[in-house]
Amino acid sequence: MGKKNKAAGVRKMPGKESAYHDRLKRLPERIFALLADRPPLPEDQLLKKLNIARSPGKGLFKLYGQYRREGWLVRDDEGRMTIRTRHGHLRINPRGFGFVMNTEFPGDDVFVPERWFFGARHDDDVLIWYHDTPNGLEGRVMNVLSRATHEVTGRLERNRLGWRVIPDDARKPVVDVTLPSGHKARPGDMVQATITEWPLDPRRPVRGEVTRTLGSPLQPGVDVSVVALEHHLPLEFPRPVLEEANRLPDSVQESDWVGRLDLTDELIVTIDGADSKDLDDAISVRALDDGGFEVGVHIADVSYYVKEGSPLDLEAMQRGTSVYLVDRVIPMLPERLSNGIASLNPGVLRLCVSAIIRLDRMGRRVHAEFHRSVIRSRHRLTYEGVNAILAGKQDDVEHLRPFLETAVHVRHLLRELRQARGAVDFDLPESKVVLDVNGFPVDIVPRERGLAETLIEEFMLLANETVAHTLLEHKLPGLFRIHEEPGDRMEQFREMIGALGYRLPEKVTPKHLQDLIARVKGKPEERVVNSALLRTMKQARYQPENTGHFGLATDEYTHFTSPIRRYPDLWVHRILTGWMEKRATGDTLARWKAKVAEIGEIASQRERAAMEAERDSVALKEAQYMADKLGERYDAVISGVTNFGVFVELPNLIEGLVRMEDLPPDYWVHDPVHYRLKGQRTGREYQLGQPVTAEVVRVDIPMKRIDFRLVQEGEARMPAKRRQKV
Repeated sequence: MGKKNKAAGVRKMPGKESAYHDRLKRLPERIFALLADRPPLPEDQLLKKLNIARSPGKGLFKLYGQYRREGWLVRDDEGRMTIRTRHGHLRINPRGFGFVMNTEFPGDDVFVPERWFFGARHDDDVLIWYHDTPNGLEGRVMNVLSRATHEVTGRLERNRLGWRVIPDDARKPVVDVTLPSGHKARPGDMVQATITEWPLDPRRPVRGEVTRTLGSPLQPGVDVSVVALEHHLPLEFPRPVLEEANRLPDSVQESDWVGRLDLTDELIVTIDGADSKDLDDAISVRALDDGGFEVGVHIADVSYYVKEGSPLDLEAMQRGTSVYLVDRVIPMLPERLSNGIASLNPGVLRLCVSAIIRLDRMGRRVHAEFHRSVIRSRHRLTYEGVNAILAGKQDDVEHLRPFLETAVHVRHLLRELRQARGAVDFDLPESKVVLDVNGFPVDIVPRERGLAETLIEEFMLLANETVAHTLLEHKLPGLFRIHEEPGDRMEQFREMIGALGYRLPEKVTPKHLQDLIARVKGKPEERVVNSALLRTMKQARYQPENTGHFGLATDEYTHFTSPIRRYPDLWVHRILTGWMEKRATGDTLARWKAKVAEIGEIASQRERAAMEAERDSVALKEAQYMADKLGERYDAVISGVTNFGVFVELPNLIEGLVRMEDLPPDYWVHDPVHYRLKGQRTGREYQLGQPVTAEVVRVDIPMKRIDFRLVQEGEARMPAKRRQKV
């Protein structure tokens, strides 16, 4: 009996030991529960609360001591134990690790290894416990505060357990899904699934249901539709919005003329891209007898058709902006409005809000007035056509030459004034993706920018500043386009250009940055410096308080000139015309003041989402374009240097990564001060702005990623087995 009991006792011990070790494994969670958002504890009390046996065991002391040594546990000024926590935004790198970012701690991101995500996903808001390491802050996710992903777009697959959606982006979850009855999706189709259940245990599957089928990934346009849905962009308008748009007239009605300035006899033209359909701005210009000029900027009167609080208005507010993807436009307003009655098409009557601005002979504003007007655009000009006329290469509208030459002269005056006050002019080239009829990229070229583009730009800047001045002068609840001074990133930028031989003073003004741009113009490092400077600048945004625009070096700026495609412009039109017609009083004014901050926040968020979607759609087509070019070599320039490799940019502006393992054999050391990698064995250096030869080695289309390797002079072509298309 005693032997039996002894044997039974031996059999029970592993279970107890296992339970003890399981509880030790959960020690981080127990420490966090005791100290997160709670007062610090004396060390003996903390150990007592953590104790999981009758007396503290070696395992507890060992782990506790490890947390103390590594800095997870911190002693406060009174000798009590506490921990450091922070909430923030988890950004996961495709290579697996992540960083938690918080705008309250700029440049002080917390590194999170994949093993400590605790079920958190890309873009989630999380609470982390962190400590100091020799390489910076490191943390672990302890709680997911809110999920960023509510829908997943991916490939539909079926296995023995059922259906699931596998996203192209590995940072997003695979979702086990159910299909609605009668659903005709097939394995391999691209679908969108709405997540219905996030499991408490991160090892269990995420569950959802299929809500939209896009079709085969080989169908034209499906790939870009996936990009749009990944960025939560709506592909269709709700029925009430379309019904309201369809009730709008096809042409200007006789009743619309009441109280409007008749400008139908004026020479007014539109100048836009050849493929533009939503023409919301037109210009007029003439020289005055006193040597000055009268500039007219005529903007589609969208607020006349889009009534405040209507389905059209609420949908436009939520969209915030039109989105220009590589193969389509996702409009802010239905085409019936944006390409129809509100588009300033040539030869037809259209309603506008006109800014009539008088300039002196130096281009300085001396007077401005605003009118609701009726115009008839004489010509639908294109940037390419105007540039050809000004260059003497097109004569079919030769009678417009005096008009355009006057406009160009005014453009020069306005630009000189802007440059004199120090406006930073980022003339960065952009890439243009040329698609075939099936949406496949057949070429990628730099987008040309000529005199016509800058002419329109200067006229629009003039109108926007003039409207901002009027809003401020009359204390109206406008939305201002503000751009703050660069923050801590400027110091990093100063170090970067220092490595290239350029200097900036301690207190940087827009004029200093303008001078720097002029100094690098035409040099190999021009693109690198301009791109880095653009990333250094804070992002412009909308808010009701006017704090000025650093980049434009102006104290007063708003957006007024694109109400078809930007909601802030539509809002400004509503406020401006309300003041013009003496409706900006009493309850109306109070309602506008109560709403304007929210409008600015929504517009800023939607603008950022649109920019990210536009970049992703281009990056997708760039990856598709390069997929069959494995092994091809290109002249390139080093556009970025990191501790995991270098980024290179091709003449057509395609950028990709040269991973550390794809550099020539050496022991490479990252020099972050001088933005270079240096080989310890050979002494070879790769530095920011350096011309190199790059060879394509890998293309990952779903992740929109292109990898290169650097080719040494005289080197034979890379063996085919190293090339990889993902």
